[in-house]
Amino acid sequence: MVLWGVCSTSMAAANNRAGLIATRFFMGVFESGVGIGAPIVISFFYMPNELAWRQALYFGSATFAGAFGGLIAYGVATHLANEQLAPWRLLFIIEGIPTIFLGILSFFLLPNSPENLEAWFVTPSEKRVAIERAKTGYNTDTSLLDKRQLVAAFTDYKNIFYCVIYIGLNVTLASYQSFLPTIIKLMGYADAKAQLMTVPPYECALAFLLIISWNSDRTKRRGYHIIFCALVACAGYVLLISSTMLGANYAGACLVAMGIYPIVPLMLSWVANNNIGHTKRAISLAIMNTCGQSFATVGTQIFKDKTAPRFILGYSICIAFTGVIMVMSLVLVLTLKHDNAARQCEFGDPKPLTDEEQRDIIEKGIYDKHKGFRYYI
Repeated sequence: MVLWGVCSTSMAAANNRAGLIATRFFMGVFESGVGIGAPIVISFFYMPNELAWRQALYFGSATFAGAFGGLIAYGVATHLANEQLAPWRLLFIIEGIPTIFLGILSFFLLPNSPENLEAWFVTPSEKRVAIERAKTGYNTDTSLLDKRQLVAAFTDYKNIFYCVIYIGLNVTLASYQSFLPTIIKLMGYADAKAQLMTVPPYECALAFLLIISWNSDRTKRRGYHIIFCALVACAGYVLLISSTMLGANYAGACLVAMGIYPIVPLMLSWVANNNIGHTKRAISLAIMNTCGQSFATVGTQIFKDKTAPRFILGYSICIAFTGVIMVMSLVLVLTLKHDNAARQCEFGDPKPLTDEEQRDIIEKGIYDKHKGFRYYI
């Protein structure tokens, strides 16, 4: 976080293309650690049926930033613009300095695991409760890097499904930031007022994200909610591609945001739920994120100016990828459901495992294939 903030602040001082490219490159490098590190740390502290809501609070801050960022940009452009410092430079300073401060603060306030809860606001009894709660998520692994778990992550068939789903998500997610400003521009808004019009879609996405994630934890279902969200996004794209009315297009953009943004915390919690072992969980999340982010560049290239204002090609590609999300999620849900049913039929109801039993299935390389483990679907 600290180095990301330094890069962001440094962009305000860039005077040429090379400087901008260099700072953007290192911003991506440092952001990659935060993007996966935070969900992993969250999975160490909370019970399996609490993860989606906590991941939603984490990722929801990014959705909130999408809305709040528009308001900040509006305020900077209308009230703080001057000849000495361009508005875009000031924005990078405003974004970077608080991040540096919060990053330094996290060194002292953010523990790595429940066992390291030594902060002044945690009592010994609260620490014991946190440790016991974490055990329900199979967080008894004490290894820093287990090579067998690394191999297990790369050979786990579930990660193929996760990666394909995340690829479909990132293509649509990256493209959203491309066509939303165009829709607002076609509605007749420009400059500062256009920044304000980007706020409602992100507000809708944030509200829907929190509701969906809460219900996912309540029902202990991930895949079904992902399918539903992809269907909402698909409906938004159908509205965008079939209508020439600007109001309908804006509504379609809101539906798209409501559909794609909740899938992120659902996927982060789904992968964490179905992986035993810290190394296996971390590597699985990293594989999924790497594949997804690699294809995000596709989303930024499918809305070409020559296809405006209908963007038939771009919307069609996004509809196809939402279809991929739905199909792959459904197949994985049915596969995991069948596996759970087979274990239930053969071994009966699962029993809580002791600390020794949890460590044993990790040491023996059994992981989520243990007879007492049930997949989240």
